[in-house]
Amino acid sequence: SGDGIHNALTLGDSGVPYDRDTCVWRRGNDKDPCPDPDILYTLYTSGKNGKKMERVNLDSLSWVRESGHDPSKETVVLVHGYAGISDVLPMGVLRDAYLATGSYNVYVVDWGRLCQLPCYAAAVHNIRPVGKCLAQFIHFLRQSGVQVPRTTCVGHSLGAHVCGIAANYLLFRMHRIIGLDPARPLIRNQAKGRLDAGDAEVVQVIHTSSTFGDPRRSGHIDFCVNGGRIQPFCANTTNEALCSHIRSVCYLAESLTRDRIAASCIRRCLSSQGTSHVTQSGPPVPMGQHTPDDAHGVYCVNNEDAPYCPTADDQIGNRLCCVPPDTGH
Repeated sequence: SGDGIHNALTLGDSGVPYDRDTCVWRRGNDKDPCPDPDILYTLYTSGKNGKKMERVNLDSLSWVRESGHDPSKETVVLVHGYAGISDVLPMGVLRDAYLATGSYNVYVVDWGRLCQLPCYAAAVHNIRPVGKCLAQFIHFLRQSGVQVPRTTCVGHSLGAHVCGIAANYLLFRMHRIIGLDPARPLIRNQAKGRLDAGDAEVVQVIHTSSTFGDPRRSGHIDFCVNGGRIQPFCANTTNEALCSHIRSVCYLAESLTRDRIAASCIRRCLSSQGTSHVTQSGPPVPMGQHTPDDAHGVYCVNNEDAPYCPTADDQIGNRLCCVPPDTGH
């Protein structure tokens, strides 16, 4: 829930007792074995009877063929961030948004036990073995006949770095990674330990927070939303930075059915005051799922309203993406 993520990102100061020994720590190097019993892979598909969920069996190369995987559809692999595995916000919203279009096979990577409350340091330590095992899973999909050029790894926060690290363990290039506000706290600078533009043929990054997210350029195309610092509709919430960090997921969910057009801007994420006065050097492009693969550079988006928040009963969206009024807590 939102409260759980809030407790998580305040590193245990919100009432969760921290004891290093209760956290789950892998070695954090290449000696960690894959598959890992604490990393689960689930296929979600949509059909006439609603949402269907199937746990992946990595021991069977015929599993994909015998499952509900539809080879005519594109495939997305969703990787949550710290304390982020849940059926709600953030990644549950994104999973359901992809399923609602009817156009995607959606695989969810659950590494929740390796990044549980309040163990942020352990979660960062564990992203390397999780990335290594994710690479094994992506290789499994390819061996099972899933087309790599039609597969996207989507990661939020620490999950964005997991997608990037996985690329270092593959003998083929991933087609596309979408990083949703890649995490900044405790992330080292070396390229192999974080998401960067060398990790796939197309790396897209959406920046919405400079507290929990890393504002630096890390993709072929980087979108700075409202300057990439604080989202204006989060300004009076209990935790502005966390609200902004999570909204990167809602922007991508929204992009599946609505194009939000971004204008090219200079070098890096700017302050929200500066985004409307930037020098444009290329044509505007849609942000998110439908960004052209050949789009490169830094693009700016200005937006006052919470993304993917339905304002009427018949409007596409998810109320979990709406920003509740500040309760004063």
